[in-house]
Amino acid sequence: MLNLIKMDLYRMFHSLSTWIIILFTAGTALFCTVMVQGDLEAMAEDSAYAQQMEQEINASNDGNEDRSIGFYSESDPEWVEGEIDAGEFISSQIQSGLLTLLVVIFAAVFGNAEQKNGYIKNIAGQLSNREILALSKLAASAVQIFIMFMVFIAATGVRGKILWGERFFLDSPADMLSFFGTQYLLNLGIAALILFFCILTRSSAFSMTAGIVMVTGLFIPLYSVINRAVYKIRPSWDFDISLYLPDGNIALAGIHASSEVLIRASVVGAAFAVVCAAAAALIMQKRDVR
Repeated sequence: MLNLIKMDLYRMFHSLSTWIIILFTAGTALFCTVMVQGDLEAMAEDSAYAQQMEQEINASNDGNEDRSIGFYSESDPEWVEGEIDAGEFISSQIQSGLLTLLVVIFAAVFGNAEQKNGYIKNIAGQLSNREILALSKLAASAVQIFIMFMVFIAATGVRGKILWGERFFLDSPADMLSFFGTQYLLNLGIAALILFFCILTRSSAFSMTAGIVMVTGLFIPLYSVINRAVYKIRPSWDFDISLYLPDGNIALAGIHASSEVLIRASVVGAAFAVVCAAAAALIMQKRDVR
């Protein structure tokens, strides 16, 4: 198993697509920071715009009921002239889902790469337990996701420090670590789901499309239909299916979220990672290698 993980890591780090994703991760972080600076300048010039932003922030803290389709990060009006908590700032960017979109793209490309170069067919005959092929792939993906998080946080922090100087600081490292751990598990859960789709369908196009549809919020109308159906069956149950899915929790599990929200999100992310990995391993073991 360990040797297989080393092989997957070697293959991953010698793939051009891996480094392109890392480059885009840094670029996305820099782009988001510059866009926030633009928002702050606009709020400084227009008080009505600042008031609108504050109302949107308050509405987003209430839950997923008003979750919109697409990617959106919030800019706190207090950042215009006041201090900017680096943890809160980075949290708002990760919660937007842009980093998760890059995780989806990476998982789809990496998960289906060996189908093209014959890696699976060449090595499967040497293994008695083919399910470890899926598990090693997830382990390698976990390393890449960690690197992507580190690159995103570092690029955001450096650019923020350049733009705002001493106003940009980290208030609570402990809260930042809790937030990071939760979001990491959620993104790992989504990556595991994409890898499962890759193994199930042998198609990176389907897997990537499904992941993009999920993280952009295009499943929100479907979630609403399910919620209404559950409400009709049991009106007393305040059910929201998005609370039990990784994409729904990414938007909610911010740095200032309650411990209940963070724990639930961590459990959801870990559960998706375990279940999807187990399902992918089972398929890999039972299906004929092509």
